[in-house]
Amino acid sequence: MYAIGHFALGYLFGKGSSKTLKTKLNMPLLLVVSVIPDIDLILQFVDPALFMHRGPTHALFTLTAVAIPFLIIYRKLAVPYYAAVLSHSLIGDFFTGGLELFWPFSQGWFGVPSIQVSSLPSVTTEIILFVLAFAIMFRTRDLHALLKPSNYNWTLLIAFGAVLGPLTDVGAGYESSLPFPLWIPSIFCLVLFAYSILVELRRKRG
Repeated sequence: MYAIGHFALGYLFGKGSSKTLKTKLNMPLLLVVSVIPDIDLILQFVDPALFMHRGPTHALFTLTAVAIPFLIIYRKLAVPYYAAVLSHSLIGDFFTGGLELFWPFSQGWFGVPSIQVSSLPSVTTEIILFVLAFAIMFRTRDLHALLKPSNYNWTLLIAFGAVLGPLTDVGAGYESSLPFPLWIPSIFCLVLFAYSILVELRRKRG
């Protein structure tokens, strides 16, 4: 799944768990966490053997090990972000080709290999999730939070890069090239994230 679908899944699961636990969401942070496992697309240039895409950074062990300190310190406040990052592997990538889910205990590939990330069913699902998620963001005014100054807006540089890489065919792996139907939602996200970052930049300079 591309960044657009991961943003949508991360938001839907993060929002659902935050509503259940009655906690507030940090929108920039939630969106960044939802795509952070794909850091391996960059790390592949450092060590292709270790950082195979959908390998260690996508594994349940890695995601949980990183999340545990935050869950201990922030408790239920950290749960929505853990839910968002888990949605990346357990749903987004599991159902679009698979991943090394149980690394380092197993290097086996788990998932649905018959549905490729660039296939029509996958891309269509991604667009539907995007429309649904952003409709809910607008209705709940979560989208407005991205239009206001916040110290966390800077983290959206990571989300910006996650969208820009496939859009410009930059990266290592079969998810580096973006299918045409995802261009419009990708450009929308780029504009949104750029605006959010500029709003914070103006506040700092003011």
